[in-house]
Amino acid sequence: MRGVLHSEIHEIPASKAESVEKRLKEEAFRIKNVLKGKIFVTDPKGMLVSDEIMLNIVRNAIYEDISIVVGGPFGVSPDVKGTRISFSKLTFTHELFRVMLLEQIYRQALTIKGVKYKK
Repeated sequence: MRGVLHSEIHEIPASKAESVEKRLKEEAFRIKNVLKGKIFVTDPKGMLVSDEIMLNIVRNAIYEDISIVVGGPFGVSPDVKGTRISFSKLTFTHELFRVMLLEQIYRQALTIKGVKYKK
């Protein structure tokens, strides 16, 4: 049991392959090399995540490794296995979404510590 929330960001370079299918396959190979523990893949068609679900994800990350995969412009290959989750029906750039994801992790970590998050 770890008992500490630790995070790392691994940025996988986008593939330069000509076809979208080949790009996704190459990126999937690189992504799979850095994944640890339980895997969550952001996907617009995934399960919509609520504050309660995100709280559970972050709480579990204190005790076990988790990976949250954010895709590039063409998404994430189905070859990357994991629970598919969505934060919105809207589309965001992966750069903007990364900031939003980190804010959600921060918000839930404060909740776990019993600190009231200012909205």
